[in-house]
Amino acid sequence: MSKNTLPETMSLVRDNILEYKSPLAVSAKENAEWAKDLDLPASGDLLFYTGGEYQLLPFMDSLMTVMGLVPPGSAFFSWMMTMRDLVHKIGPAPEKIFASVFAQDKDRYFSINRKAAKILLRLGYDLAYDGEHEIYSGALLHEMGFDEALGAYSKELGRFLQGTGAKTVVCLSPHAAEMFKLVYPHYKDFPQVEVKTFVELVWALRNQLPKYETEDVYTIHDSCRMARELGVSQEFRDILDAMGVRYVEPDRHGAWTTCCGGPIKMTYPDLSHKLGVGRVEELAATGANRAIVSCPYCLSALTLKTRQPIIEIEDFVELVARGYGDV
Repeated sequence: MSKNTLPETMSLVRDNILEYKSPLAVSAKENAEWAKDLDLPASGDLLFYTGGEYQLLPFMDSLMTVMGLVPPGSAFFSWMMTMRDLVHKIGPAPEKIFASVFAQDKDRYFSINRKAAKILLRLGYDLAYDGEHEIYSGALLHEMGFDEALGAYSKELGRFLQGTGAKTVVCLSPHAAEMFKLVYPHYKDFPQVEVKTFVELVWALRNQLPKYETEDVYTIHDSCRMARELGVSQEFRDILDAMGVRYVEPDRHGAWTTCCGGPIKMTYPDLSHKLGVGRVEELAATGANRAIVSCPYCLSALTLKTRQPIIEIEDFVELVARGYGDV
């Protein structure tokens, strides 16, 4: 591969987002499986938005496992991508079909959406969720530098938002929240909406949260997007204090957090893994036995596939849900 040629995985992600509205061609119907019996209205003032990001991770992880056996840029990898393009012309994206067969932890990643929605409902928020039409946030187009493609995509996402009638969007992923709050407002005619993260809505009503009695000691991994771009960091600590959960801080936290390596997992998997291992070691050095994250890419990158993890990684949603017991 010449220095002026895009990595094949970047082209794959870009093309899938533009054609299927998902980096790995996961359909809106499949993304919305978690909400099928919650009877949430498709329109309303407060829109619960997943963007399919937690749902994407089990497919991405299985695909990356196989791609790790075939080095990007090799002749065999290029041949595979050529064959993929041929298959793509006559049917669904083959990488999605393949990843579906080997996807692991799908139930866990999908359930995080459900738990988050049920927590907000228990706190008294009136949620809308248009799972039939929800599309990906376009974050990877922005992060990979596909500005022209993002401009076109912003119009499609804007039409989706307008169809829901939302005045406020609550984003489960900080990558989506960054797009809605900091990126898309610069695009002409994109709907003006208030943007909140799940963490901020929980924080606003933290005094209503149940206490959670546990012997576990937690540490907090602040995601780059959440802490640096969105400025959401202290809110996690306030919520844990309200729930009575013990926690200790890693050396690098808040705006000075260490990157998990997750966003580059599809393009530079080796580097992503090294960053993830380094951050897990930092979190384990606190002496805590559990670490919480609040980003799908962080959850995936830091959940290392080892038989005996040096520290358990769980999503912030999963921790809050434990306090309720039946969520």
